[in-house]
Amino acid sequence: MKVLGYKHRLDEIGATAVFVTFDDPEPVRSRLLAGLEMPYPVLVDLKREAYRGWGLRRSTVAGVWLDPRVWARYAALVLRGERMHRPTADTLQLGGDFVLGPDGIVVYARPQQRDDRPPVGELLAALRDAAGRA
Repeated sequence: MKVLGYKHRLDEIGATAVFVTFDDPEPVRSRLLAGLEMPYPVLVDLKREAYRGWGLRRSTVAGVWLDPRVWARYAALVLRGERMHRPTADTLQLGGDFVLGPDGIVVYARPQQRDDRPPVGELLAALRDAAGRA
């Protein structure tokens, strides 16, 4: 979870991150969060109501698994020494990144297309802008 390396910047801005997943809580704890000191809430949305509410769609098999950028990302992870695990969840559900201002208004929205998360710097800039408007 790349954002954990930017906790000090989030603290400086007065922001927090919230993670939403549709996985069962036990695999989230035992795999995703294992060994991590998680300073942010991780919410479980088994029915994917938040995903639908935020307009996050599902991809097609071709849209995910035939995309060379996805394979390039996995190759880069393996070359860095990461161990790949068999997927345990819906690999076609797309996520997204959103920034809400202090008033609860969405000031940044980027639904995911494939494996294309925005750079953390882009999210930090949106957070700084939102904090500056407060």
